[in-house]
Amino acid sequence: MKLTALTKPIYTVLSILLFISVVGPGWSQETDKVNGVTIKPGYPLPQDVETLTGNLLLSRGVELYLWGLPINQSYAGRDALLEASGGDMLDVTYFGGYSGHDVKLSTFNNETVYAAVHMELYDGPVVYEQPAMDEKGYLFGSIIDVWQVALTDLGIPEVTPDQGKGGKYLILPPGYSGAVPEGYLPIHSPSFQVRLGLRSVMLGEGSIDDAIARVKRVKVYPLSNPQRQQNYFDLLEKSVGGEVDKGIGAFRLMHDYINKEPIQEKDKYPIGMLRSLGIEKGQPFPTDPKTLDLLQQAADIGWMTAKYNMTQSWPPSVLEGWKALGLAETWDPDFTTDDYIQVDERAAYFGLAIWPPQNMGSSTYYAITFSDTEDRPLEPGKSYKLHLPPNVPAKSFWSVILYDAETASMIENPQKKYAISSLNQKLQQNEDGSVDVFFGPEAPEGHESNWIPTTENDFFVGFRIYGPDLERLGKAWTAERPVRISGK
Repeated sequence: MKLTALTKPIYTVLSILLFISVVGPGWSQETDKVNGVTIKPGYPLPQDVETLTGNLLLSRGVELYLWGLPINQSYAGRDALLEASGGDMLDVTYFGGYSGHDVKLSTFNNETVYAAVHMELYDGPVVYEQPAMDEKGYLFGSIIDVWQVALTDLGIPEVTPDQGKGGKYLILPPGYSGAVPEGYLPIHSPSFQVRLGLRSVMLGEGSIDDAIARVKRVKVYPLSNPQRQQNYFDLLEKSVGGEVDKGIGAFRLMHDYINKEPIQEKDKYPIGMLRSLGIEKGQPFPTDPKTLDLLQQAADIGWMTAKYNMTQSWPPSVLEGWKALGLAETWDPDFTTDDYIQVDERAAYFGLAIWPPQNMGSSTYYAITFSDTEDRPLEPGKSYKLHLPPNVPAKSFWSVILYDAETASMIENPQKKYAISSLNQKLQQNEDGSVDVFFGPEAPEGHESNWIPTTENDFFVGFRIYGPDLERLGKAWTAERPVRISGK
């Protein structure tokens, strides 16, 4: 395996550990100790029991932090959108235009009209009316459970129950055994909390106004109350604080989950580990300082581990050198294969993304990179050029956005420039129709309209294609990663 600047540190640590194990007892007077614990036949020494217990609980806490990232993202998005809108369950929140860095939602695209609806099924089934596709666009999205597993996709002909014609979805609570009325598309949810994550995709002559009007045709109401008034909240000028919780609050969300939702079979082992940390169903959240200190340590290490993992655990994109948020041919919305759960890939995805579709690549294609063409990490203070050959295979549009590594949101900058896309009226094209996108601390002379500013923060690049032409993507058309053009 080729070592890069991102992978060298971990291989250095592994090499040191291997050296210690091979050299053996003659290397140090403390050779029978590992992480402060004496290794010996029989039971551990009494003075080591506290260290053993602390190591065990801390390692469990770190693993649980990573395991809980889908719920962390799920609740963070719910709470942020409802707080910013002042709305409630079943209300439609949306972004009616080009948002800025005040929107802290993971890998949010400021040039997309997003919409979301949050619902709880404790009182029975909920109806969602999906608008039909037309020549100006469609609503692409998913119905998503509390773990952010897509139960179905919406809006496009190839892979959705409504086949792009629109329809009434009936979202059923866990264990529901009642009759399903005729004319509804039933969706059985394993959780009481459900989200609609929607993107209003523009086609042909479709405009932002058309995309917003499409969102306002959405209807969501209890099956028992079809006359409920539908509320719509535009968050375009609002601050939305939807970052994942990086502290003890992450474990409070897990406590909330196990007390309000049915427990799935695959989650019983980690929930057993939660009990060892004092977090269990029917019991109050721990309050003793020692446990709280342990949970904070676990969250601190867990978040740093998550950020490192996010640079590593992705499938390769069809674009050489890039990473894919998921490949259509191998994608499973539950991150489960026939033999195992993809623990690292799952944690990487939900460290920086929300609302994954059931069918990856059907309506959108996402590629990301943390490095340049020389496998060097992207660095603040350096300048880069990303060359996009002519005729990007996008039936709708394409965009390039820089994201802050800490927030997974758009980089705050004085110029309030966050993206370069085919929607940009001032986009500068080369004679052959190709496009060069520049990013760095200063705009290159003559290319100001194609420049995205960077700051002192670490960042990564997201490349999106809406309405991808999969026959050409990665075959007749491809793009290299960014080239460093200045800075040593």
